[in-house]
Amino acid sequence: MVRTLAKISLVLLIIVSLPMGFYLVREFSTLSKNEEMVERVFSTQLESILYSINQYSENVVQQWSQSLDHPVDPQGELMQGLMENLFAKNEALKAVRFSDLNVQEEQAIYFNDSAFVVDVWPEQPELDRLQGYLEANYQRVQVQAFEERLLLYFLPKNRDGQQLCQLVVEPQAFIQQNLSPMIQQVAHDIFYITIADSVSNQVLFTTGEDSGLAQTSARAAMWYLPGHQLGIRLKSQTLEELASERTQRDNYMLMGVGLLVVLGFIFVVINVRKEIKLAEIKSEFVSNVSHEIRTPLALISMYAETLLLKRVKTEEKQAEYLQTIHEESARLTGIVNRILNFSRIERNRIKYHFDRIDLQQALPEIVADFNAHLSAAHVECQCEPGEPEAWVMADWESLKTVVGNLLDNAMKYSDKPEKRVRVRILKKAKHVWIEVEDNGIGISAKHQKYVFDQFYRVTEGDLAHRAKGSGLGLNLVKRIMKAHGGTVSVRSKLGEGSTFSLKFPRKEKE
Repeated sequence: MVRTLAKISLVLLIIVSLPMGFYLVREFSTLSKNEEMVERVFSTQLESILYSINQYSENVVQQWSQSLDHPVDPQGELMQGLMENLFAKNEALKAVRFSDLNVQEEQAIYFNDSAFVVDVWPEQPELDRLQGYLEANYQRVQVQAFEERLLLYFLPKNRDGQQLCQLVVEPQAFIQQNLSPMIQQVAHDIFYITIADSVSNQVLFTTGEDSGLAQTSARAAMWYLPGHQLGIRLKSQTLEELASERTQRDNYMLMGVGLLVVLGFIFVVINVRKEIKLAEIKSEFVSNVSHEIRTPLALISMYAETLLLKRVKTEEKQAEYLQTIHEESARLTGIVNRILNFSRIERNRIKYHFDRIDLQQALPEIVADFNAHLSAAHVECQCEPGEPEAWVMADWESLKTVVGNLLDNAMKYSDKPEKRVRVRILKKAKHVWIEVEDNGIGISAKHQKYVFDQFYRVTEGDLAHRAKGSGLGLNLVKRIMKAHGGTVSVRSKLGEGSTFSLKFPRKEKE
């Protein structure tokens, strides 16, 4: 087993260590390239943030244009209602003017608070371009400076390009009311975002320090604020610090992956070791069972052949041989039944028939069935009297199996001249206990936690040869007790004996 395990471990170590070693060397050799890549990616992300702010401003303007693009009379009551609603929701919008392009005359003009003169008219080439966009099914909104305000204009689709709509916007109010919430959300606690005049560096808006555009990491022109730029930078870290932090984080991740690989390797080795051990136990199980089956078969065959050849002269001898054949047949049947029961339980194919059973009446009956075997093994077995009526829900055949297995072990694992077994029932608040106590050889502490595992047998000294078994009995007891909602446990001292306890959920008498 040791050599096999060493070979498997070496192969697994090579399979795991070579790729990991190559990966680590590659990562450290390309560290500087990764830092440059991080810087490029970071710059791209900053530019994307600025683009998203500009895109949001365009969405606001597009919503304005769509709310005004209706086939209604510019001077009618419906348009007046639309304008009142639009002005109420947008303080930055100061005036809206509709003009007929055919006669180049104003059709209607609406003001948000106070009236003022709007006498700006786009150049004809600009109108032609807007008309071209409209024919291509794209409504473009143009912007130009108008005194200290902005002038947005577009051609409504519903007027087939024959009408001009102009919007007068207050820049500061547009930033504070329409753009500020979105910018604050984007900036969060990570970035400083600034809007400033691109020539004078005068700041119109900032989420942090009023330092203008000088210290920003990335800049972009405002689409709807001519002559102004957006700037962005990190609040606390430089790009170099960010790259260093990312490198450190990657190193921690590599160490974590390495640790996981090591743990995985250990896990695989432990499981391989368990599988090899299980294979050895199964092999020993087959050997033990084969020997246990072969012994009664040999006796049955020998005595049956003797009887068939009529070599036995007396009736007493014939009766003795027939009794031996009967006993060995029963022993063989017990071995086969244990194996079949274990197989059915392991595959969940056994069906239990639970009934209310009084253990105070049932247990003496089960022990009485084993009296012949106990007497043949020179074992004194006593059922100690307890409190009357100990009701549980149990399967009768399974109950006989678990108690029988414990009695069988008590008979086999005893080397004392006076072998004693005590069976008792203990009643507690919610459970009923069956205890089977013997004065046998006992179980050492290191083996007690394994005795209920399948195929497990204590093989110290010549015990495995003196007490034959398959290693299924106690595991079968554990599985049956689990199906009954109970447990099995053991208390033992080496050389003094063992006490096995079966714990059943208590069932009150109806």
